[in-house]
Amino acid sequence: MAFSPTANNLSDAIDASGLTQREIADRVGFNHPNVLSMMKQGVTRVPLQRIPALAQTLGMDPSKFLLVAIEEYHPGVHEVLCDVLGLPLTDAEMGVVLMFRMACMRGDIELEGPFKKALEGLMEMAELASASR
Repeated sequence: MAFSPTANNLSDAIDASGLTQREIADRVGFNHPNVLSMMKQGVTRVPLQRIPALAQTLGMDPSKFLLVAIEEYHPGVHEVLCDVLGLPLTDAEMGVVLMFRMACMRGDIELEGPFKKALEGLMEMAELASASR
């Protein structure tokens, strides 16, 4: 078996979950739990469309898990995503994004005045930080 970061992440998450492979398969929508064993061993790729459900079931960060899989399975696509979208986001950047999303859901965000200027300043700092990497 070749080294597979995606398989290793999945294997670690399954082992830490306390769930049986049957329970995971049922929650994620796999007909046969043995497919999880094959994915854990790197024999079968983790289907990208199943990553959100696997991540939710296993308590994983879906964005990080997806990026690991894309980097492994589709390195050219990963490179383009990183270049164009500035991925992966740092933990601090993700924190800002999550706070913004929560505030938007509550209707607390007005993109005018001081908040708009502060957000523009954060975006400029993020651009400078990513350019210096």
